[in-house]
Amino acid sequence: MALLVSGCDAIDLSELTQRDAKTRVRAEPPGEHCEFGGDAVLTGLDQDRDGELDDAEVTATEYVCDDAIPKVRTRARAEPHGVNCALGGQTVESGLDRNANGQLDDAEVTLAEFVCATSVSNVLLRVRPVAPGERCPQGGQVSHAGHDANANGLLEEEEVIQEVYACNEAAPVLSRVRALPAFAAPCDGDDGGGAAVEAGPDLDGDSALTTSEIAATDYACGLAAADLKLRQQAEPAGPNCPRGGTRVEAFEDRDDDGALDPAGFASTVYVCQATRVHDGSFVIADPVDLVALEGVTHLRGTLTFSAPTLTDASLPSLAVIQGSLTAEGNSSLRRLSLPALRFVGGDVAVRSNARLDALALGGASGAVLWVERSLFVEDNPMLPTLAGLAAVQPRDSIFLRANNAMVEPGPLPRVVVLQGSLVIKDNLRMDRTPFVNLARVHGDVRLTGNAGMPAPSGLEKLTRVDGTLELRENSALEVLHPLAGLGSVGELHLIGNPRLTDTSGFTRLSYAGRIFIQGNKDLVSAGNMPVLEQVTQDFNVRYNEKLQRVHRLPLLKSVSAVVAAGNPVLTSLEGFSQLTRLNTLESLGNAALMSLGDLTLLRELDFLSLQGNAALTGFGLPELARVSGAFVVVDNAKLPTCQATALLASVFQGDPVTGVNIGGNDDAATCP
Repeated sequence: MALLVSGCDAIDLSELTQRDAKTRVRAEPPGEHCEFGGDAVLTGLDQDRDGELDDAEVTATEYVCDDAIPKVRTRARAEPHGVNCALGGQTVESGLDRNANGQLDDAEVTLAEFVCATSVSNVLLRVRPVAPGERCPQGGQVSHAGHDANANGLLEEEEVIQEVYACNEAAPVLSRVRALPAFAAPCDGDDGGGAAVEAGPDLDGDSALTTSEIAATDYACGLAAADLKLRQQAEPAGPNCPRGGTRVEAFEDRDDDGALDPAGFASTVYVCQATRVHDGSFVIADPVDLVALEGVTHLRGTLTFSAPTLTDASLPSLAVIQGSLTAEGNSSLRRLSLPALRFVGGDVAVRSNARLDALALGGASGAVLWVERSLFVEDNPMLPTLAGLAAVQPRDSIFLRANNAMVEPGPLPRVVVLQGSLVIKDNLRMDRTPFVNLARVHGDVRLTGNAGMPAPSGLEKLTRVDGTLELRENSALEVLHPLAGLGSVGELHLIGNPRLTDTSGFTRLSYAGRIFIQGNKDLVSAGNMPVLEQVTQDFNVRYNEKLQRVHRLPLLKSVSAVVAAGNPVLTSLEGFSQLTRLNTLESLGNAALMSLGDLTLLRELDFLSLQGNAALTGFGLPELARVSGAFVVVDNAKLPTCQATALLASVFQGDPVTGVNIGGNDDAATCP
């Protein structure tokens, strides 16, 4: 045995023992020794006793090789029409081929996604589940949409253009019975009134069922709310709720025994657990955006359609839009359909869509589409009907303007009360209004420039307008009889309707704040309001070139002012014969009016103004005893000045300096 020496640190190999044997492990890359990589185990004696196995000390090497890495496998199967793909498509499953048999077995599937067919040519939708986490606390899904550029029927990552997250928000189900007023749709028959059964998820957790949360509704007409009981039960996955949900049963139980009365009313509504919420507003600018939104049921924001190339826009699952819905300036759009929509928190505005000829919002399963603010349908020149809006019930106002292909627009039976106004303007061919159940408008009702409307048909149930009811410049308007149910109006304006010959038809009108009738070319008579009792401001007739008389107002005993101006053939004011007091009596430029003798009971005036009445020969006010403010009699060529001064002396009690103006009358005439 040799002795190796190195100065004072010489080590005698004979002294090395098994304790000096060392092992070292290093990673072995894929290659000659291990096809898929692994570890190299190095052994030898630590000859220099430094505690490490140096490369020169290695005497043996063994290899521990990794198994082959399982390959990722995929498989596809047809996905039928349903909740995962509305129009059908494919289910694509993927995972590791752990048993290396060359195919993906059921137990090896770790991810499933849906590649859905869409209504848009060459655009695909891919839907993947999202596990509970920061983005979606209760899980959900993410939708990717894009063009199938390579036409392989799959949507690859590089083809994705739009991504939309829709998060699950399961919530307790609330239900209630709400009383319906008499004549409220749909319980507007002979019995009148009834009850609404409403149910939905408590999405905001406040234990109150708000309008935006109502997912299902049914009606019990002719029953009081107290007659109905409610019961909730779990609904398994099936035809009523594809993913399960809650069944809400309503039944008539007048004897309070907890059971359905014999032959009593019974109904069932379903609240399905399919709420998928997207946070934020969304703009649909092209077909890919439309497809990406298909999996969303609730949108917390506004939805805007602004897509000049989009021809068909359908979102079959979208139920709630917390903000406004706007479809404006879509020059190629032919159809807009959101059948499941039941709540819009702002306005619904469909404007300036040059080719739109099919519009359907809400109405699925008979549910109401509640619009928290206003409905605008304006400047859609090819839209023939509003029948697709039959479920819409706006809270505030409705504006229908310049929809020139529309002839028979409705009906819109859900519209019963408007807190705002109703404006129907410049619709070239519309021959009636669609508001067959409208009873009250807190704002204005304005029908203006509707050239094809011979009568305000469709407003037969209108009983009250708190603002102004205006019919202006409707060139075909001939009769007003559909307004026979109107009992009260803030102001009534009849202006510039060239074919209107009289104002008959207001058979129940008892109160008006003001009546203003102007510029109706063929109007012969005004009045014909048999129960009108009070006009708090003025009854004003102006510039109606054929108007001969204001008559048939037998109960009218309270008016603030009577004004007649520029009616060249007006001869009679008989309709005011019951008045005893006026603030103002004014006749200006009525060339054929000879006397005010129809006001036979008038005793008191604040202001009298008679100017430019060429045929006026006498006052004819036998009971007039007091004029307290102003006495103006000017430019009445046939009225003797002496009559004016005599009447002034007997009735005027105002300031003679500032309140009197007599001149330009017949100074040559004599008085008895």
